[in-house]
Formats: sequence, C-alpha cells, structure tokens
Amino acid sequence: MYEDSVVPVKAETFSGVAAKSSVSQCIKTVLLTACVEKRLTIGLLPAIQYLSQNSNGALFCLTAPPGDSATHMQEVLLQAFCVENGIYVIKVDSDKKLKKLLGCDIPNLDFSCVLVHYPYTDPFSDSQEIDLSILTESERDLIRHCESNWDYAQMPVIKLPEK
Repeated sequence: MYEDSVVPVKAETFSGVAAKSSVSQCIKTVLLTACVEKRLTIGLLPAIQYLSQNSNGALFCLTAPPGDSATHMQEVLLQAFCVENGIYVIKVDSDKKLKKLLGCDIPNLDFSCVLVHYPYTDPFSDSQEIDLSILTESERDLIRHCESNWDYAQMPVIKLPEK
C-alpha cells in the first residue's frame, strides 16, 4: 500500500546549501545539519512523547513506511497531530535509508519517524510565529516544498538517496 503511493516529485531545484539539488538531497542536508546540532528525535514513541510535551518545538516530521498495522495507526494519529499543529510532515520511502543517512548503528532503534526540531525556540514565548531567518536555506527550501504540497489529499513519498 505505502509503496503504491511513491510518486515522483517535480524536478525542482532548491537554492539552499544543497544548491541545485533534489528534494531528497535537501532532506539529507537538513537531517545531517540537525543531527550535528542535536535537534533530532528518533523513533515513533519518542516523537509522540516529545510532541506531547512540546507541540511547538518541531519543524519537520519524517515518516517511513510502517512495519505493522498498530504502528500504522500511531503514525496516522501522529501525522494528524502534526498537521493540526503546523508541523511539516514528509513521507520518505525507507527507514533503512534514514538510518544509513544519519550514520546510526544502534540496534533496535526505530527509524520509522524522525522529528527535526527548530534551531531555537523560546520556551517562554506565547508566539506561534517562528523567525524564518534562523533557519538554514535548506530548511527554508524544504518548507517551500512542503507548502507547495500542503493541500494534496495524499502526500508524495520522497525517495531518499542511497548514500
């Protein structure tokens, strides 16, 4: 079912750090930058726990194909929560590629969901607006991509690079 929804994304190019790159390369740049800056939550349950405490702290939620029906139901609820709270949901084609991309070799770590947090959020601020100037070019490019696909009934699944 999930594989059937993998659709080619428009051959757009982006202006960010990964200049003239595809959406998948832009995702790679965003993930690696966030990893270095320790702005990731990896795993479905840790993501749900993080968002239950801090619904304004996440910028992107990347999801990979679910392993079973119970996980699928949790992912659907998480995606609905993210959309309701203005968190950009990006579906990717493989949790194994996410794991490889991040260079993590921790056994039994769930890569079906990865949250990318904002670079900085003021916990005392009541403002829902985020200062886009603090985001990297790749993050802004990825936001533009997500907003261009925001109204589609079915989000496209992005094929991540093999390396």
